[in-house]
Amino acid sequence: MPQRIVPAIRLDAEQAKDPAGALEYARGLRREYGGTSGLRFGMLKVFLDGVIEYPAQTAALLEPYLDGNGKPTGNRGELYTSAAEYGRLTAAFNRAGWQMHAHGLGDRAVRTALDGYAYARRATGQRDPRNAVAHLQLVDPADLRRFAQLGVAACMQLQWAAEDTWTMEALLPYIGPGRHRWMYPARSLERAGARLAGGSDWPVDALQVWNQLRTAVDRQGAHGEGGLYRELEGLSRTSALRMHTAGTAWQLRQEGLTGTVEQGKAADLVVLDRDVTRCPVADISGTEVRLTLVGGRVVHDAESATGRAASARAARAVPGPRPASYAAVHGGRHRACGCAGGA
Repeated sequence: MPQRIVPAIRLDAEQAKDPAGALEYARGLRREYGGTSGLRFGMLKVFLDGVIEYPAQTAALLEPYLDGNGKPTGNRGELYTSAAEYGRLTAAFNRAGWQMHAHGLGDRAVRTALDGYAYARRATGQRDPRNAVAHLQLVDPADLRRFAQLGVAACMQLQWAAEDTWTMEALLPYIGPGRHRWMYPARSLERAGARLAGGSDWPVDALQVWNQLRTAVDRQGAHGEGGLYRELEGLSRTSALRMHTAGTAWQLRQEGLTGTVEQGKAADLVVLDRDVTRCPVADISGTEVRLTLVGGRVVHDAESATGRAASARAARAVPGPRPASYAAVHGGRHRACGCAGGA
């Protein structure tokens, strides 16, 4: 494999209730596949909730969803694992040297993950387990500082952070402007001292790495209709680049090997066709990789015959804008996310 891969082994809600059984399951997979070059086991993933967009509304919220006309409903979404269960599970895995990775979209799921990590911290005494919460679509401001206090990685997929059908038509009427303002609060988390890590939401979202970096900055990206709280939550270019390099390396416990260009580290490098620190922000989306090295070995050369063919395939596969109408939006994302709710 031409990559370094740390898989997050998925546990379902029933497995999350049985820490000892879940740990043996994970260890069994590591014994079976752990000898694969480039593959390192050590992380577990648990879905704490579903998705927030109407009509699914399975993401777990602290306060109920609205009916679209400003009135609260009786629905606060679905929480698949309690804080107590998640805390016991985290403690068991952290003691054994594993990290936890929680899918948390709604603010109640995010708080549940943090409560679980706080319990594990008290139970184990560990101060650097590098647990994470992924997605963070909606975070209550009272929880922002807890990421730094608990040493939890804020793993964000910021290509979603744009004004479009997903964030406006499918969300704003159902959570109201007060909560909507806290959508993907990247800069607020950074200011609160959280360690940001950047990742894709592929295959749920398009694998457009450079458009994601741009969207982290301008909160609009190539296909958005406007900047989603750009003045409040847009990151600097430096922060956006750091979270997708050094931040991710830190989350995966690889900061001694990669993530920055330093003597003694592996030469995991890309050569780009433009300077993304100086070009117009909108031009970042179109960035192309001319050369890729992993451990100093060339694995992609855009000037070679193989590289030209790969670039042509990638160009043909680049999708257009997300649907302009919400009618076709929800099913695809919800099925792909793997959560327990229906399509």
